[in-house]
Amino acid sequence: MEMSRKEFLEVLFDVDDKTAYGNDDQQTYYAKDIWPHMIHTDALKFSINPIRERRTGENVTHINSLLFEMDKDRAGNVIPRDTQIALFKSSGLPYSTMTWSGTKSVHVIVRLDEPVSEYWFRPLWLAIERVLTKHGCSIDPATMKVPQISRMPESIRDNGNRQDLIEVRSRVSKLDIVSWLKLNDETIRKPKPPKPFVPIRTDKSSLDKFKIARKWSERKQVYSSAWTTGGHMWLFSLGINLRKLECDLNQGIQFAYQAWGTHCETGTGREDISIPITKGWHWIENKK
Repeated sequence: MEMSRKEFLEVLFDVDDKTAYGNDDQQTYYAKDIWPHMIHTDALKFSINPIRERRTGENVTHINSLLFEMDKDRAGNVIPRDTQIALFKSSGLPYSTMTWSGTKSVHVIVRLDEPVSEYWFRPLWLAIERVLTKHGCSIDPATMKVPQISRMPESIRDNGNRQDLIEVRSRVSKLDIVSWLKLNDETIRKPKPPKPFVPIRTDKSSLDKFKIARKWSERKQVYSSAWTTGGHMWLFSLGINLRKLECDLNQGIQFAYQAWGTHCETGTGREDISIPITKGWHWIENKK
């Protein structure tokens, strides 16, 4: 167990790196030493990129790794473990590690030998995902995060299942990735420049503006106060839409309190819903 996990960690991290690890998303938050503590931990999860202080996007010190995970096909049917492994392997993707989650998904990490910039992270992830899709891999889009969490190999879940370490290879060069993309008639598409922020001016009441902003946010998913994760980003999006409509921020927050209560659950615990709404408001305001 120790040797295989040691090899796994040596591929993903350098000697001076720190990262977060724990038994759930909330515990996997603060940066800790990797060597030698992480070799012996019984933690179930870890952050795939090195961090300082806390696991947030701005605290990732180097964007070295990208995670690709699948468990269900497009029809919503669970893909068997052996089929998932076969699909990843037949795709030819030059990956670094492969781990079984202990329940229903295979996690594949591409650990680059040189960090990628935040500007190019998303285009690179999407280019790889497009090719994997061509090869029948139904990749979970939620794994496209810089401070992404994955499963710690060889740890035992509460259900008694082991998170098996299937394979450890080596770090991947950008040339290898580019060559693989080219072989599959794909390329890394340059990001489009952000559109300038232009508020939508209207004489509607703040309540009407809130209703419109809520409707926009619900185009992808209807928010529920029962969510244990994901609420922060949904409410962040609501804040963006409130600002687009020039809805009064304080009134928008009060309407949100009436709709969903005062708090939401996040991967790091409970927080007042005014926090993500306000962050979204100021984020879009800064685009002016």
